[in-house]
Amino acid sequence: MSTAGACSILLFVTSTEVLRSEPMDPEAAAVSRFQAGDETAFEELVSRREAEVYRLARRMLGDADDALEATQDAFLRAYRALPRFRGDAAFRTWLVGIAINVCRSRLVGREARERRRNVPLDATDREHRELALALPAAPGPDPERAAQGAELGAALERALARLSPEHREILLLRELQGLEYEELAAALECAIGTVKSRLARARGALRAAMEAQWP
Repeated sequence: MSTAGACSILLFVTSTEVLRSEPMDPEAAAVSRFQAGDETAFEELVSRREAEVYRLARRMLGDADDALEATQDAFLRAYRALPRFRGDAAFRTWLVGIAINVCRSRLVGREARERRRNVPLDATDREHRELALALPAAPGPDPERAAQGAELGAALERALARLSPEHREILLLRELQGLEYEELAAALECAIGTVKSRLARARGALRAAMEAQWP
């Protein structure tokens, strides 16, 4: 056998061993166990994602009780649909899509703007600082900066409350939940190009709303 042939075989064997030794994603493993009949695996999935789903529902719905019910509803739907889950997307992405649809249903027939105004948005919160990164930092000594930070937080709250549900939704998913474009496309069931254009419009709407609130 030639040296090149031996090297090819060695590379194939090595890559195969790497693939075999590579651990399965814990959530994918839990999904597989659940689909094989292990009911306790779903409890693991809930414990991993319950806080994240609740946080998303809280931001979208603006009410703690509504968010709790929406979280429970999302996991109930996930439980019923998980036997048919094929793994085309990550479990997290799939679950976020379910949660979004639950929240959308709850927003229908409501005065969404009034409900959104009740969402507590604190500029000192790590998540909301991420949304405010594009804004200039307030100059001045610490007490003045703290006061202006509180004003910025209130302005951001008002600005977000004035966005459409669609714009607010995608900002939450991208900036606060940290979903990548591919994950957003899967969760929102649209093309990546649509995600990018919708996100650009949402950021523009937030910027315009902030300019009205924060001269």
